[in-house]
Amino acid sequence: MSIDPIHERHRLAVVSCRAGLVACAVALLAARAHADTIVQEGGLSGPGGPVNEHVIELDRFDTLGGTRVLNFVKLEFSTMLFAESVTNGAGGMVHATAALWADYAFADGTPIAETSTSLDVMVDNTGKPVATLYLDADEAIVEYAQPAELAPWIGSGTITLGALAQLTRTEDPEGVIEWSAGGLVTYRVTYDFGVAPPCPADLDGSGAVDSADLATLLDAWGSATGDVTGDGVTDANDLAALLVAWGPC
Repeated sequence: MSIDPIHERHRLAVVSCRAGLVACAVALLAARAHADTIVQEGGLSGPGGPVNEHVIELDRFDTLGGTRVLNFVKLEFSTMLFAESVTNGAGGMVHATAALWADYAFADGTPIAETSTSLDVMVDNTGKPVATLYLDADEAIVEYAQPAELAPWIGSGTITLGALAQLTRTEDPEGVIEWSAGGLVTYRVTYDFGVAPPCPADLDGSGAVDSADLATLLDAWGSATGDVTGDGVTDANDLAALLVAWGPC
């Protein structure tokens, strides 16, 4: 038996071996863990059936006017495939297969991570009918810790991840009374941040914003080295902030 699942790039596909969607449950939770960490988590699950699309809105990190500095963003994704078969005991072997994979990406199509699980088992169908449960899981962890990587997470608005649950039917293996399968995908996003220095425009730590800091900023133009505003790049906004802060800290 073989399956021909639909695989849509940058979306999340769950492939099963049985039709008939019962439910597609979505749980979303955004919670503040402690003083310097914000955590968002949620997921999508369901057995076989038609396409179900779920859009995950991830809060972009707010620097609150530069008073907080984003240290890293950590994304944890997981997939779990589960299947159960009941054989009729008529003899021989039963071949059962199923697959689940997930592609995660930003709304602009930039890939983040992917996970995949699969089942390919031979079940002895000799003797009394027997029920067998199969499980497989995979996970991926991605961390953004460099200024250029963190820049997309800073500011107002959201980042959208598309999730498409696709469970398809294939021919049941001969000798199987009952065959069901489904999938579960979850995500967890951790934003770790710290308090910004009281004088971010003091790039050389001298205790004052002066010509030395201005020179440092101009030399770092276009990079993250002279970033004063916390957006991950040195530009006109940083120059303006430096000039406003000119003088002793």
